[in-house]
Parts: sequence; structure tokens; C-alpha cells
Amino acid sequence: MRSSICGNESLASQKILVIHPYFYIIGGAEQVLLKILEALVEQKQDCSLLGELPEDSTFNNLYTLNVKQISYSDTNFRPTRFPTHQCLLRHLKLQNKLRKKVGKMDLEVSTQEPMYFIGAGKKRVAYIHFPANLTRMQNSNLKHRWFWKLFYSPITFQLRQQIKRVDLLICNSYYTQRAIMDCWGREAEVIYPPVDVESFKPLQKELLVVSVGRFVPTKNYELIVEVAKQMPDVQFIIAGRKSLNDSYYDKIVSLKPDNLTLDANATLDNVSVLLGRAKVYLHCMVGEHFGISVGEAMAAGCVPVVHDSGGPVEIVSGLGFLYDDVEECVKAVRKALQSTVDPQVFVEHARLFGVDVFKKNFVSLLEKNNLL
Repeated sequence: MRSSICGNESLASQKILVIHPYFYIIGGAEQVLLKILEALVEQKQDCSLLGELPEDSTFNNLYTLNVKQISYSDTNFRPTRFPTHQCLLRHLKLQNKLRKKVGKMDLEVSTQEPMYFIGAGKKRVAYIHFPANLTRMQNSNLKHRWFWKLFYSPITFQLRQQIKRVDLLICNSYYTQRAIMDCWGREAEVIYPPVDVESFKPLQKELLVVSVGRFVPTKNYELIVEVAKQMPDVQFIIAGRKSLNDSYYDKIVSLKPDNLTLDANATLDNVSVLLGRAKVYLHCMVGEHFGISVGEAMAAGCVPVVHDSGGPVEIVSGLGFLYDDVEECVKAVRKALQSTVDPQVFVEHARLFGVDVFKKNFVSLLEKNNLL
């Protein structure tokens, strides 16, 4: 692990600590982190990152930036039981030590969970991907809600205490904005996450339906299985990553029909080509907070078909097709395959979620709130 991210001597006007302790996966939250760091460095800010950067090609460009890396802990930590509770307990034990290590900061920016603030900055900004712990409790069965309320009470208390001290809340969609108001009673500004639209483009389109995402139950790939069974004349592909001994992946393998192919080790290049070829992008997750893959698919000229919930509805913005159940999804996919809309319409719309737009909006919002 490299201990610092080196570059030219800083011309910063403020000392900013960006907090992202854990890198278990490389997903949307990590893309937000990277682009926030890039945006701040481009503004000549003196940036430090509290967290452990993985040795992943996604982060190679960061090593040329003037960002100091501060280790969150000297030991590896990957809890398997009650991970949120263990992470909170560990954080409370580390807080004082981390404050001494970091020193005084002008601004703290959280890009993972607001409970990981350490109190080193005069001001605080939090980018919220979703208030998942609280909504999980609220959506639980009424009969067992008392148990979940008690179970999550330490997390709830810490989150509420930290949220009270945040000067600016930013979130990834209006869907998340409403959840934050419901859970925390706080206003949040919406800045859509950065979509690397330049890495995707339309190729020769085929009667192909593609879905992209990790093989985890929340992605709801059982829906694709059912849709593919009802459309045996159409080819379907799910491209993503799976963990070792992944029981969910094995489940989808056991259920899938012959016209559904699974790519469990898809690279960015593979995904880019698949989306470029595909006529339709099918997104199955219910209540997705944003859905970066939907933006990527539109950048590749795909007709999007998404569940009528969450952030993907905002991304599609009337240009694709929505569904509520399997039968509606089958009809929507058929209509999308028959669509005569020029792929460039989707490409141009996807630019609204581009990296440069994200950086500009983030910096402007900080300046508007006198945080830069």
C-alpha cells in the first residue's frame, strides 16, 4: 500500500479532510470520492484522505495528485457479523487517536457514512448515498420493529448526533433527498453522482438485452430470469462481479434459461462493448438510490427499461420504459427492442450526468455555502 499520494507543492487555501475509511468494493461511492478529490485538488485545496486506497487501476490517476493519505487504522478489519455495529465501536475507539494524527482542518467531507466524522474540521459536508440503516428499521415488519429499533439504537443515536453537526448535506437523487427528510428531518442538496460517459459509446446495435451489476440479491436478477424465459427468441446477458463461494450467483445459474448468459468477471472494457452492442438495458433493482449503470447504458445508446422506483426513474426522465412487475417488464422490453429512437438521443441525455458536470456542481455548491 502506498502511504501517500504525491504531487507538486500545494497552493491550497484550505485544509480539507475527506473521510472514506473502508474500500470493501469499488462502486458508486468510490467514484464519488475520486471525483470529489479531483475537484478539490483542481481548486488548489490542501486535501487529505482518511482511508486506505486499494491497489486498483481505478485509483491510478489519484497517485499523481497532491493528496495526503492518512491511514484509518494500522490493522485490517473486515467484520462478518454485525458489521455496522463493529465498525461504529471501532470508530469510537479510534476517534481521539485520529484527531491527533490528522490535526486541525478547515473542512471535513464524508463520502461514506456520516458516523465516521472525527471532529477535526471547523465545518462538515456529507455526501449521502442513502440513509440505509434507518430505512431498514422503518421498513421492517411491524411485529418485529421494536427489536430492530433496539438493535439499531446505537447506530441511530450516532448518526443523529453527527447529522446535527453537518453544515451541508448532499445526496445522489431526489429519491434519497426525500428519504433523508423522512429519516433525519434535514434538507439535502441533490448532486447526481458522476457517470464516466466518455468510456461508453454506441456500436452496431443488436437485439440484445444487457444488465450490469454485482451478483447480490438486491440486484433482483430473478426478474431477468423470468423475463428471459418469456422471451426465448431474445438474448440476455448479465455482466458483473461475484464473490468467492457466491450462493446468489449459483442460484441464478441454476434458474437461468439457455438464452441468458452470465459474465461473472466482467471488466470495464467488456461492459463498454456489451452496452455498445445492446439495444436495451434492463435494470431490475427496486428502490435503487441512483443507478450509475443506467447512465452508462444511456451513454452507450441503450434504450433503458427500469423499475418504476428510485433514482433510475430520474435518470431515464421519460426517455425509456418503466415497469412494476414481470408482465409489465416483458411488455416494456419488447417495446424497447422495437424502438426507433436514435441512440444519440440517449447519449446526449447521459451527458447531464457526466464527470465534469458533477465536479462543477460540487464546487459551486460549496462556494454557495461559503465552504470554499
